Amino acid sequence: MYLTISIFDFIISLVLFPVWLLAALTVRRLATRPDTRRLRRGARIAVLFTLLGLLLAAGRLLTFSQMAGINWALVGDRRVITTLLLLLPGVLATLVLSLPKVWSAARRSGPEEPTALAAPRITVPPQLAAFGAAGGFFERFLPPDRSAALNHTVYGLILVAGACWLAFRARRRADLLTGRTTAPRRSRGRRVAVRLGTTVVILGVLGTLVTLEAQRSRFPDTFSMMKGTMDYGGGTTFAADHSGHDGHGGHDAQGAHAGHGSGSGTTNALGTTGHAAGHATTGVAAKTVGVDTLRGPKTGTPDRRFTLTAQEATIKLASGRTVEAWTFNGQIPGPELRMKQGELVEITLVNQLKDTPVSTHWHGLDVPNGEDGVAGVTQDAVQPGGTYTYRFRVKERGTFWYHSHQSSSEQVQRGLFGPMVIDPAEQTRPADQDVTVQAHSWDTAQGPTLALGTSDTLDRRTARPGQKMRLRLVNSDVQTRTFSLTGVPYKVTAIDGMDINEPGELTGRRLVVAGAGRLDVEFTMPGTPVRLAAEDAPKAGIAFSADGKGTLEPRFDGAEFDKTAYGRPAAQPFGVNSTFDRTFDLTLDEWLGFYNGSFALRQTINGRVFPDAPMLMVKEGETIRVRFLNRGQEDHPMHLHGHHVLVLSKNGKPVTGSPLWQDTVLVRPGEAWEVAFKADNPGIWMDHCHNFTHAQLGMVMHLAYENVTTPYTVGGKNANRPD
Repeated sequence: MYLTISIFDFIISLVLFPVWLLAALTVRRLATRPDTRRLRRGARIAVLFTLLGLLLAAGRLLTFSQMAGINWALVGDRRVITTLLLLLPGVLATLVLSLPKVWSAARRSGPEEPTALAAPRITVPPQLAAFGAAGGFFERFLPPDRSAALNHTVYGLILVAGACWLAFRARRRADLLTGRTTAPRRSRGRRVAVRLGTTVVILGVLGTLVTLEAQRSRFPDTFSMMKGTMDYGGGTTFAADHSGHDGHGGHDAQGAHAGHGSGSGTTNALGTTGHAAGHATTGVAAKTVGVDTLRGPKTGTPDRRFTLTAQEATIKLASGRTVEAWTFNGQIPGPELRMKQGELVEITLVNQLKDTPVSTHWHGLDVPNGEDGVAGVTQDAVQPGGTYTYRFRVKERGTFWYHSHQSSSEQVQRGLFGPMVIDPAEQTRPADQDVTVQAHSWDTAQGPTLALGTSDTLDRRTARPGQKMRLRLVNSDVQTRTFSLTGVPYKVTAIDGMDINEPGELTGRRLVVAGAGRLDVEFTMPGTPVRLAAEDAPKAGIAFSADGKGTLEPRFDGAEFDKTAYGRPAAQPFGVNSTFDRTFDLTLDEWLGFYNGSFALRQTINGRVFPDAPMLMVKEGETIRVRFLNRGQEDHPMHLHGHHVLVLSKNGKPVTGSPLWQDTVLVRPGEAWEVAFKADNPGIWMDHCHNFTHAQLGMVMHLAYENVTTPYTVGGKNANRPD
């Protein structure tokens, strides 16, 4: 609902400015009409544009009130400015002062002298409304709200100054038209020269400002994730900020200062608050720890060894389309890494790509920080011809995946990813067929296509009636995907690899999976065909049948699966009413502007972009609550590395079903999600939107523990790019 309202509001804001501009111009010209007939005709045109402007303004107020009804925070800064503060005064003044006089002139009952319509109280209100409507037209260019009171004051002063300037100009013009004053004589050539010179100066100033802003936004060739420290309540130090660049202040430490003892304190920065209670400081700085020392076991014989070789390959999909892919071990997706819970795993990454560094991240696994695989944060990217070995003991069980975390927006899209399946140490729900289905869109020589694995056509498979089936749905795409399972009742048994408590039977639901998310579905094969399909590629998918030849049309007309009300509740370490040591409020949005030298729709967190986005500062052992709000128009699958978060509520409503532990939380437009976790895995952890296009445009921040630093840098000789 919010998305529809938001799009409608955006369209109104684009139309509102030109309509009010035309209304202002037509009202202004009435005073110079040479005769009564033309005056009446001009007045009718002015009334038409004014009424249309009033109708559009009412529409904007309606969308504003609807969004505010969903969540006031959705309109709490720029829409308050552009709708209430800038637009409303001019609209009301036009309705009360200007429209009655123009309407009177249009009905032949107004003043016979056109110059009477030059009065400022008639001409200024629609001009002021046009001035205010321009704020909505350029709304996405307005600076993000970092201090609402300051922003409202500044824009209020701008409105007052604009009104005074318009009134002065209107009074001067009215005096000239009525003959009360005379204009100084100037030649036509001089007037043209003055106007041309003024235009050149304005364009020159604007061009200079744009050039300076583009240059200021550029990243330096190299910068460190951890430049300095901040004091934590009298002695304890935090690694606090990313190095600034050309005016950038670097990562801001959020919640770095908090209350101690039995009291509590709050730090407000960019809308992010930190709360702490019961933590005393010693006044002695603790020893810093580098992420390069936070590694897995160095000794012991691994239970499983894998080798992943990054290499180029031309892959043919089921349809015959070809992909010029970057692969692990010459296949897409990469090989399935299968292991058991509790095992010691050793994985060697070999880079055989030409001129392209790589890394590997284990998505959803809470590995030691030094094994996380993020270039520039936890390691240097592996150069062509190089190798890197990861060692860790797997604590989780379920469906996960791995992918490059070096230039991810390009490398994952081109094929550097694959599934991971961690079986429980003792199998409690064996399946006759355990099928991993990885959805991914590919750029092929014949155009883009969505495939499940390498199948972008219908894949028919054999399944005997009575077989226990498990489908592991993995969305390795940047976009949210919707699946359907048609022809059989089923259960969703796990989300993001975490088991659902007492799942109930479902039929015909639309299964929404976030980018990077996973969903396990289990069913007993009936005697009739069963069809798995993705909504964006309904002709593809998998059809199971007894003879391997059957098919069934997929259906997507069912209700959407609500994971927050599915399964049964169970005891958890904290809940929606718990007291947390820290709370972080994160508003996800988008703003037009320059990012790394290019003009783009920047994807922001609390109005900022990487590397200036807020850094979440925590202390080991604390309980942390994070509240996400999506004020933009696109989905944001938010992924915190190294931790699983417990979903507490969605849109203010507590979770009523099974405990919902996730590593990737899908925050759709207008939605508010409240999650919590325990800070029990020290390190510097990436926290970002898993739509890699959004991450590439700035929606990246980090979670940092007290006294943890990194020796690695972004850029430089290793060309580390952690997006």
